[in-house]
Amino acid sequence: MSELQLLVDGVVVKSFPLDSVAVTIGRAQGNDIVINDDAVSGEHARIDMVPDDYMDDLLNVYIEDLGSTNGTYVNDEAVQRRQLRNLDSVRLAWTNFKFVASKDMEITKTSVIVQ
Repeated sequence: MSELQLLVDGVVVKSFPLDSVAVTIGRAQGNDIVINDDAVSGEHARIDMVPDDYMDDLLNVYIEDLGSTNGTYVNDEAVQRRQLRNLDSVRLAWTNFKFVASKDMEITKTSVIVQ
């Protein structure tokens, strides 16, 4: 199972398993992952697990900004929606995370050539 690891000064202080098809993140109590940071919007971002088009039983993980005030960043680049890769850094406003893919997701895609 993949997880999002909360970092403080580069140290993992908490891990959040990504164990459903969609995981919401924000300051409001109704989110799956609640972040106690005034710079994080009430409903800041969502992580979606999407079945891979080519490999059965493989899920691709995407993060999407939900119109937040202070932005969602992957590897220090502002994003609206982006596929996450193992060990990507994720920042919501000023709160830092590391995405850790499950062992099943560490497969490198192989191209299919049709002749």
